[in-house]
Amino acid sequence: MKILIVSQHFPPEKGAVRRIFEFARYFVSKGHEVSVLTAMPNYPDGIVPEAYRGRFYINEKLDGVNIHRSYVLPAANSAPGKRMIGFIVFMFTSLINSFRIRENFDVVLATAPPVTMPVIGWILSKVYRSKLIIEIRDLQPESSEDFGNLNRSFLTRALKKLMHWFYRKADKVVSVTDGITDYLETIGVPKERVTTIKSGVSDEFINADSNGIRTTFGWEEKFLVLYAGTLGWAHSLETIIEAARKLTDQPDIQFVFVGGGQKRDALEGMVRDYGLRNVAFIGTQPLEDIPYFLKASDVLVESLREVPITKGTFPCKLFEYMASGRPIVFGAREGEAIDELNKAGGALSFPTDDAGKLSELIMQLKTGQIDGKKLGQKYHQHALQYHRREIWAERYVSLIESV
Repeated sequence: MKILIVSQHFPPEKGAVRRIFEFARYFVSKGHEVSVLTAMPNYPDGIVPEAYRGRFYINEKLDGVNIHRSYVLPAANSAPGKRMIGFIVFMFTSLINSFRIRENFDVVLATAPPVTMPVIGWILSKVYRSKLIIEIRDLQPESSEDFGNLNRSFLTRALKKLMHWFYRKADKVVSVTDGITDYLETIGVPKERVTTIKSGVSDEFINADSNGIRTTFGWEEKFLVLYAGTLGWAHSLETIIEAARKLTDQPDIQFVFVGGGQKRDALEGMVRDYGLRNVAFIGTQPLEDIPYFLKASDVLVESLREVPITKGTFPCKLFEYMASGRPIVFGAREGEAIDELNKAGGALSFPTDDAGKLSELIMQLKTGQIDGKKLGQKYHQHALQYHRREIWAERYVSLIESV
């Protein structure tokens, strides 16, 4: 089959975008022809690599995937207003550049967010007379409303109605969590058209070692509590700083943040104000090094802001956390992520505003009151058995071939 994927982001950009690239490679390995319509790389720092700078259109191939890149207004993750303008700019440049693609496609797969992707996908499915699959990685604008990034208004109500219309018009809808699947049923998307295909985890995380990370950063004698990912508005990361403040009497405990984002300056400001020496920010690291950081840790921590939307949220990094074989301390009272961790061997959870509970769990892991090694092994086995990316990719292939 000939498949066109429409995605605002694509490698070499970092983050969850890796999901669609690895699925695309898998589709190619199964004999399908895959093209991707995407933007010039600029996420998350807003910097366009020199090879792509000033170009309106570039065609290249990566691991058998044919990539068509269009001009976009570059914008850092820390500039949401500019990013929204960039989404609209890409919608027009991608549609213009789609006329350069002299192929007929059987399937157009639009992965969202941003909300412009279903718009592009629907238009191109009509142009190519192809089937339309919409993949939903995050519900927008619902998420932004719950997190307070967008005020509920006539605009957001109209945007929701438009998105729901696209979901109902699609031949198939792919959701990445069970929570999104349940939500789609409530807005009238026929159940038989919705398939849950989770992100899973690649072998790089399952088979990784620590690769000397502790020695490189001088953490050989430290009990390492690590957060890896975006330092953004969806995460309640201030509680981790507060926990570090409570544990200053434990000089061998080191907190490490791997990644960048809108909250980094504010979090570093908290560390300076408190005079903490047990917290380090090492910024965004190469994607291929992230498995080493996870493997080097003693405890992995994640904390989502507790708003209604997060009950059906499962951060894709949790698959990577589990694959690393390290204990996970998760900030949430309930939800899909807690349920999955319980299935995997047991959830160590804390209310996202309770730094005391977080510091208590860290100490229990450090002293051996909770057997972190045994728990981490259970997580690893669960990821290996149920969430290897190939498992979910095979389901994706089956779905596409059935459309």
